[in-house]
Amino acid sequence: MLERRRGRRRITSEDVAELAGVSRSAVSRTFTPGASVSAEMRDRVVQAAQELGYRRNALARSLTTNSTDLIAVVMGYLSSQYEPYFLGRLTAGLQRVHKRALLVHVDDSDDVGVPLLEALAYPVEAAVVAAGSISPETAEECMRLGIPLVLSGRALKADGVDAVRCDNHAGARLAADALVRAGHQRIAYIGGKVSIQSEAERSAGLRDGLASHGLAVFAEEQGDFSFESGYRAAVTLLRAQVPPDAIFCCNDAMAMGAMDAARHTLGLRVPDDVSIVGFDDIPMSAWPGFNLTTVRNPVDQAVDNILDLLQRRIGRPHLPPEIRWLRPVMVRRGSARLAQP
Repeated sequence: MLERRRGRRRITSEDVAELAGVSRSAVSRTFTPGASVSAEMRDRVVQAAQELGYRRNALARSLTTNSTDLIAVVMGYLSSQYEPYFLGRLTAGLQRVHKRALLVHVDDSDDVGVPLLEALAYPVEAAVVAAGSISPETAEECMRLGIPLVLSGRALKADGVDAVRCDNHAGARLAADALVRAGHQRIAYIGGKVSIQSEAERSAGLRDGLASHGLAVFAEEQGDFSFESGYRAAVTLLRAQVPPDAIFCCNDAMAMGAMDAARHTLGLRVPDDVSIVGFDDIPMSAWPGFNLTTVRNPVDQAVDNILDLLQRRIGRPHLPPEIRWLRPVMVRRGSARLAQP
């Protein structure tokens, strides 16, 4: 019977117990830290488990411990560069604190209610929402189910909902100020999807920063955060009869598209003919082929704060909600002429 089991499905504690000649409870005690089991029995169980290739089923274990270490992570737009970078850092951080991610994919503009509540059919302990929008009704349902939420890049005033946010407005103002102080007067803007909160905040920050110097946005095009949309938008802007002398892009991917349009399609020199600035500081920004001047959206700080809020909220679910703001930083590289700080 044991041979048939081994050939067709995952090895269970029952298989280990049969081979070791012990009860299933003895197997459970062997793999439970601090449980009482004799040295002789432990050796028999461990030897049988090694022979069979047994691995304990964490979800089955959760039925008795009421702890799964499983965190739902709502993400979208994984075809871009920032989101996979953020997801990689977040999942690595979760593993450091002995948690595991259950990925829930949505489009950035979607209400996450249905896919998130569907994910709660799994025994998750909490959820991190880094895409889409979330309604008060969905947050209330999560609270009723005992599932705390941490929002990344967005906020919602609701019980049991914490948030970690980059100050996008301040970051865009940094870029505007640095460009104007370097002598740029015709500063164009390539925006992202208008339904996304970060787009509205970065656009407003640029406009407010320029207004403080008596300037307005010289010209603008709307992209969708992709490399291709930045490329197309830059071609349109730079082929105008009077082109901009600088372009601020709502994210790094569009800035990289704009750089390639300027250099390889239009034969312009970056930054001699046009300065280009992005936002996020993804790893590709530092590659020699781009060397992109950008505003850093501090991902590692965001992840550290998300983990801290998760652990705080899981341990004390009735604490008042908290928003943690992250300070953006201007990263000066070779794609823009900027004034000295």
